[in-house]
Amino acid sequence: MRSIPTLKRVHGTGDMELLPDCSGGPAQPAVPAGRRAIRFDIRSYSSPAQIEREWRHLEAIGTGTVFQRYDWIEPYTRHVLPFRNARAAILLGRLNDHPAFILPLAIVRVGPARVATWIGGKHAAYNFGLWSPEAIARMKTVPRDGIVRMLGTALQDVDCAVLERMPPVHDGVAQPLAALAGGPSSGEGYPFDLTGGFDAVLARRKGSTRKKRVRSKERRMSEVGELNYKMVQGIAEEQEALEFFFEQKALRLSEQGKPNGFDRPGVKDFYRDLLERSHGMSEPVLEIASLAVGGKIRAVTGSGIRRGRVNSYFTAFALDDLAQHSPGNILTFRHIEDCCKRGMAAYDLGIGHEDYKTHWCQEILPLDDRYAAFTPLGTAIVALTRIRESAKNRIRRNRTLWNQLKAARSYVCRRLFA
Repeated sequence: MRSIPTLKRVHGTGDMELLPDCSGGPAQPAVPAGRRAIRFDIRSYSSPAQIEREWRHLEAIGTGTVFQRYDWIEPYTRHVLPFRNARAAILLGRLNDHPAFILPLAIVRVGPARVATWIGGKHAAYNFGLWSPEAIARMKTVPRDGIVRMLGTALQDVDCAVLERMPPVHDGVAQPLAALAGGPSSGEGYPFDLTGGFDAVLARRKGSTRKKRVRSKERRMSEVGELNYKMVQGIAEEQEALEFFFEQKALRLSEQGKPNGFDRPGVKDFYRDLLERSHGMSEPVLEIASLAVGGKIRAVTGSGIRRGRVNSYFTAFALDDLAQHSPGNILTFRHIEDCCKRGMAAYDLGIGHEDYKTHWCQEILPLDDRYAAFTPLGTAIVALTRIRESAKNRIRRNRTLWNQLKAARSYVCRRLFA
């Protein structure tokens, strides 16, 4: 059996050289004379703009989600990170002088510890990194301790990495960092295939009854005024739709007694930036669909696209006299239908369980949290984090206990934010 290559630090540089570890195994074939060693040259950058050219190159040839696109990470780094007491540490890895991968990380303080996490926080549903085909192939040969050394060398003065919500597979590619220690994430994803068109999507989930129900509710709403579904276009209408979302989200979270993450400094400007820079893009980082009745917006949904995969970011509807007809669900129905007409390959309803998501998805996507400790303090932080996440998972699997906990949290939040 061939021994697995390990990573060896080339002192004095940021290079991580892949050299075979032959201890305990049979003799290995000699490396042909004159053949160059395969190296990851890894550098850390404080701004996406410093490596925009390499980033866009990897987007064109590599594997990653919409949440690792340059035009998603750059505005988040600029608008949000400064208010989170965090700094960017974006890792660019090269193979033989060619861009090989990008890991968009941020360094945050957790008590006395410095922890590397994915840029995007809870606004980034899926964290995969951005990988070239060559890097994906090479990472299959790198064991866990090699990945830990690779990250620890690049992330100087950092105690550990806590990498949450990582899909085990994306676009048929296994997660290159899957060898790291970890466990199941507390959330899961809800993607589904759009192959065959909208009728085929409905048929896979026995959607004929749902289609009749949607039409019935649309008829009732149209009694109030003309019903209009559309992809929002034009700066003024886009801004109106986004502000509608911010307003309705704030009302709903206040009603539920929950803090509003969209009110945190920089977040609204981040989404406004996404919307503005999406003009002219064939695959926008943020586009908004709306449902209006009688000339008034009743529901909006925002999403981003990468390689034909539509990722839903948010949906909100007005808490008015038409709320009883489920305008948010109707908008989702029509948006999925429209995405099928536009030739999109897949639709993703985002992370977190909601009953309506199960009506569309045949399977849920389990996500993983991965960890790497670089110092004794980092080892302690990772251990505590894993204990916390394990407890959350056990509670979530107990539906009765989870519902009781949510009710108690809502009660406490209502008292605190009243």
